[in-house]
Amino acid sequence: MSSVNEAKVRQEGLEAMLIHRLREGGLRVTPERLTIFRELSQTRHPLPKPELVERLKSAGINQATVYRVLDLFTALKIVQAVLLPHGVVGYEPVPPFRDHHHHIVCASCGTMADLYECDIDQVIQHDLQPIGFIPISHALEVVGLCRACQSSASH
Repeated sequence: MSSVNEAKVRQEGLEAMLIHRLREGGLRVTPERLTIFRELSQTRHPLPKPELVERLKSAGINQATVYRVLDLFTALKIVQAVLLPHGVVGYEPVPPFRDHHHHIVCASCGTMADLYECDIDQVIQHDLQPIGFIPISHALEVVGLCRACQSSASH
């Protein structure tokens, strides 16, 4: 199967999970909710509300609808808020709507990338099991300098 077909099948599976989650909560599946979810799930980085509003203008979805749907998706644990550089908040899907990952952030230019390798689960289990603490989730953000900022700082 080609990577384009695999991506399409994955997106359809994610949308089926979204539809199930909405119906399970007694909520309607609207074209606006599906469009907003598609935009969030097909983007590789967390999107701030204003950027998402701008991207969805051509689809005829207004700011109030975007904000309401983000609030709903956050309450339903479909998306999560992520603190971006300069105090900006972005939104991205959470597992199972997106693979579990963390972020690396450049302290100088604000470039952000996803980090999918996560051995911290074993550390958390090892350290917390003896005290009877059961973790539900975790988030890790590594702040440093990207290659470009390292180069410019050394000149």
